[in-house]
Amino acid sequence: MSTPPIPSAYRFPDEPDAVELRSFTHGLQPERVPHMMEQFTEDWRQHGVDAWNRVPNHWRPDADDPVGWWTLPTYLGDEFVAPLLGAPAHTCILQPSVHWTIQCLLSSPEVGARGDEVLVSETAFPSILHSAQRWSTLRDLDPHIVPPTDARRVDREALLGAIGPDTALVALSHVGFTTGACLPASFLRSVAERAQRHDALFLLDGYHAAATRPIDVTHLGCDLYVGGLLKEASGSAGNTFVYLRNGLDLTPRLTGWFGNAAPFEFRTKPHPHPDVRRRFLGGTTAVAPMYHAVEGVRLLLDLGLDAVRDHSLTLTDRAIARANALDVPLRSPRAADERSAMVLLEVPEAERLAAHLKEHHVYTDSRRNEVLRMAPFVWNTMGEIDRAFDLIGDALAAGTYRSRSVDTSGPVT
Repeated sequence: MSTPPIPSAYRFPDEPDAVELRSFTHGLQPERVPHMMEQFTEDWRQHGVDAWNRVPNHWRPDADDPVGWWTLPTYLGDEFVAPLLGAPAHTCILQPSVHWTIQCLLSSPEVGARGDEVLVSETAFPSILHSAQRWSTLRDLDPHIVPPTDARRVDREALLGAIGPDTALVALSHVGFTTGACLPASFLRSVAERAQRHDALFLLDGYHAAATRPIDVTHLGCDLYVGGLLKEASGSAGNTFVYLRNGLDLTPRLTGWFGNAAPFEFRTKPHPHPDVRRRFLGGTTAVAPMYHAVEGVRLLLDLGLDAVRDHSLTLTDRAIARANALDVPLRSPRAADERSAMVLLEVPEAERLAAHLKEHHVYTDSRRNEVLRMAPFVWNTMGEIDRAFDLIGDALAAGTYRSRSVDTSGPVT
């Protein structure tokens, strides 16, 4: 088993001195991705429609497991996503987006039967926050939004106190995308216990947590855990997942024909699939993204998630020390037990500073022009952290970056 950093396992931009620190937005391309995409085109060419039933097992070549396009969402969920989450077999499935998963969940009558409130922190990502607000106009599910603390963190005491007999669903982000703060397991277990006491469901959004550290969803006590492979797991877009606790029975009204019990009988009435995971599928599944979906996960599992986390803490320790030396305030936590893979620096004109760094092939981003975000990962070295902070220190000292123009040709930062 190798140890981080492992830059040779990934494909970098053409700039020989590129420092990619945006694992929280889109991971680097794993070395095997071009090979896997070639396998997709060959399976399509060679097998055509029959590929839905059987293709060679490119994901576990040494296994005898039969694989077809039809079963890929659950097969990859079992083989790769479940180990990533410490989840039991037959509880995880790939999804097209977390947004889709949330819509399926909120369309399930079993949610509304538990209460009429969706409890969500104001710090939650829009996939959850906006969805709760929009569904309130369609169903008797009112969003109960808990304001954050003055430090922009989840108000734990207020949130626990808000869980009551009217609560149908509690939805939290495992890691805050604007703070980099990771909610501790002890608090999440308290949420799970309080939700269970009031017959409410508990959902965790695992973006920025899954693939950066060991996770045990059964220990956390959540009913659902959603997340994606786009970021640190380097699975690119169109590859997210949901974990559903064993025994959880949901019948989403948005289920498509891929989630029916007997889709090729073409019955006139829907019949939910006996495997609850498949009820979270819509129409014909996009196959191509699943070919490269788990190549980054494979690398991380081979490294071991403990080693991934240790490397992350080592690099973020260095980043925090360099920020301290520059007297730059942090919005992200300093304590290791609350720290995610992200470090957020509170700097003036953060968007312009990110553009300045990009000119020097050091890739970070900003949010709301208030913070500069970076997340050193398994492909980064200590020397790259130092190079980034040398540039940041020089830029802050000179101050000229504040008057530079920013490329506004696209919305993505």
